[in-house]
Amino acid sequence: MNIRKNIFSILSFILALCLRDQLNAVTPCIYNLNPKGIIDLTSIGRMDGTPAWKNVHPEISDKHVYSYNPCHSFTQYTCIDVAACQTYETDEKLVYSLGNQNSMQWEVQTSKDIVTLVYNSGDRKLSVYLNCLKPGEPNKLEVHGYDSVAKIFTMTLSSECACWDGCKNGPTPPKLPNKLGGGAVFILILVILTTIYLIGFMTFNKFQRHESGINILPHRQFWIALPGYALDGILFTLRKVTSKGTTYTAV
Repeated sequence: MNIRKNIFSILSFILALCLRDQLNAVTPCIYNLNPKGIIDLTSIGRMDGTPAWKNVHPEISDKHVYSYNPCHSFTQYTCIDVAACQTYETDEKLVYSLGNQNSMQWEVQTSKDIVTLVYNSGDRKLSVYLNCLKPGEPNKLEVHGYDSVAKIFTMTLSSECACWDGCKNGPTPPKLPNKLGGGAVFILILVILTTIYLIGFMTFNKFQRHESGINILPHRQFWIALPGYALDGILFTLRKVTSKGTTYTAV
């Protein structure tokens, strides 16, 4: 009887471990096996079949450009359903897959807090290092190119979502200015008052005075004469500055 109980306990323990691993299974988008929190890249990658970063030049030119889309697959010419693609600089149709989303492996060095996404296409391998940014900072991809020593292509993905629990509840929206400047407030008030002035007087002239055409404009004679008044004032001021005598006719 005790043997049966022990066997049942062992099987229950194994089943619990399997269920725990199933619940905590990692995906190309989410890593949740670390006590520090969750890394969720879902919101970084595009979902329309195009890469979030297309034809990015490496730090040192190697006659190629690179496209990358975390989490979701994209297609670029013969790079079909991939996570990353290498393209010959002078021929966009000459492309090489750097791995698809299903090939991606999370490499987490907890002691150094280094997280790397590793992709493999068979003949090419790509490592994407994650760099944690402050909330609200824009996502950025740096392409380092081919590491001939490690025989691997390398990139660095910088994002708020690369932080532990950085995008647990979605990315932080971009920061907006806290308040308008004095000049902007003045212009806004001026536009509002001008609009009220025009609409108010045009409505009055239309329905109370039964005006039409150009006569519907408020204080039409004043606004027509205003440029002439302004020109007279400028000429008067210039003559005073240049010490030329003049007489000024009152308006």
